[in-house]
This record gives sequence, C-alpha cells and structure tokens, in this order.
Amino acid sequence: MQSIVIHENIREISQPYVIYYLGDVHLGAANCNEHALKHAVKMIQEDANAWIGMGDYIDAISYNDPRFNPLEIAERYEIRDLNDLPRKQADEFLNIIEPIQSKCIGLISGNHENKYRKYNGFDVNSYLTSSLGVPDLHQKAWISINFRDEKRGRSTPIKIVVCHGTGGGGFREGYPINKVYDIFRWDIADVHVMGHLHQMQTDRCEYNDFSYGTIRRLISWFAINGCFLSKTEEGVDSYFEERPGKESAIGMLRQTIYTHDKRKDLFDIQLQKIYLR
Repeated sequence: MQSIVIHENIREISQPYVIYYLGDVHLGAANCNEHALKHAVKMIQEDANAWIGMGDYIDAISYNDPRFNPLEIAERYEIRDLNDLPRKQADEFLNIIEPIQSKCIGLISGNHENKYRKYNGFDVNSYLTSSLGVPDLHQKAWISINFRDEKRGRSTPIKIVVCHGTGGGGFREGYPINKVYDIFRWDIADVHVMGHLHQMQTDRCEYNDFSYGTIRRLISWFAINGCFLSKTEEGVDSYFEERPGKESAIGMLRQTIYTHDKRKDLFDIQLQKIYLR
C-alpha cells in the first residue's frame, strides 16, 4: 500500500478542484474504444487539476498466455509485434496520454499488469510510471489532498483511497456497488474508488458523528470507475461477451471538490459519471 500527500494553497487553485479517474483502458484489445480514450484525455487536459490511474491500461495478453485469442487483438498488430507486445502497447498508451502527463498523481496497477509481471518478468506499471515520472501506486493507495489556507494558518485534508479491485462473479445490477462497499469496508475516507468491474456506479452516504459536543454528518463516496473496453463489438471477439451482465460503461468518473476556508463540513464533494459513448 502506498500513500501520497498533495499540498494545495486554497487561495491559489482554481475552483472547483477537479480530479478524474482513468483506468480499465485495455489498450491493444480489439474492443478498446480508442476514440473515447482520446476524448477522455482531451477532457482531462482542458478541465482537470489532476487525475489518478486506476489500472489495466493495456491488455497485456501475449501469445504465451492461455487467454490469447487472435480475434481479441487490435488489427494493427503484426506477427513481429508479438515479440514484445505489452511493451509496444505501453508505449502506445504513453503516447496517447502525453498531453496530461503533468497532471497525473500516480498509477494503480491492474490485474492485467500484475499477471504479466508475475509470469513474464516485465513490470508494466513500473515502466509506465518511470516513463511518466509519477509514483507507482502498486495495489492500493491513500491520497490526501491537503488544502491549506496560509492566511488563516489551517489545513483541510480530503482523503481518497483507491485500488484496482477484484470480483466479477456477480452479474445483477446491484453487484458493483455492493462490491465496492465490501472492498473498502474498513477504510475511512472521503472518497473510495475502485475499477475492474467495467460498470460505473456511485453512492453517497452520510455517517453520523458526535465529537466535541457536536453532532455532524460526515459525507463519504463509494464508486466504481468506468472503462474503455466494450463487452461486444461486431466482427471481433471479447473474452467476456458470452458472460452474463450489462454492456460496459465506457467513460470515467469526475470528482469535484468545492473548498471552504472555514470548516471541512462546509466542503462539498461531488462524483459524476462521464459516459463517452
């Protein structure tokens, strides 16, 4: 698990403070929606203060993988590309996100990166983060955006916890949001986000707290991020097109933080689903 603290001067940043969550791209797969990905990059470039990578940036399924299926690979690849396919896909991903490199907080590693590292000795996430010059967030990370008011001499942290996530065994409509509550049940944060399930869902809850003689309602978000991998496309295969479940939610989450110069309970956090198809 990794942790990062980011300091922001509340009187110098733009309002609101915007963070995007970008992940489950699966670049290199035939069903990857690269048009939507490039649209997402443009949105982040124009609108965001920062973004967080949520894993599975590339498909990373090479010819020696039991999951390998030529009909699941993007048509642009040639036989010689199989010699080092995940590295080629990683370089393609780096090229696409180059305009938003400076806004990246860090990259979580997804199960596709993890599996390729385990069996092939090439750490895709380390390669990506080293190329970008950003932290490798590994499996799970805590990120504190510390909004400091220099004039008043006080700071207000907004705590975010992220991981790529696990699951996929449940196919009913409520499964994704139930899963994210299970994953982060013992993590106390303002925002909890995971990916992996390819279904965007958000839920806002209020916890009652009694401290220093005052009853307060503490707001917390639980969410599943979107993806860029379609479940079904005509003329190609997908490894999960024959499985139960809805079509993929192509897109990403947009988090807005409306700051306040007095108390944290006067901050307002919103988590919006951005659909790009």
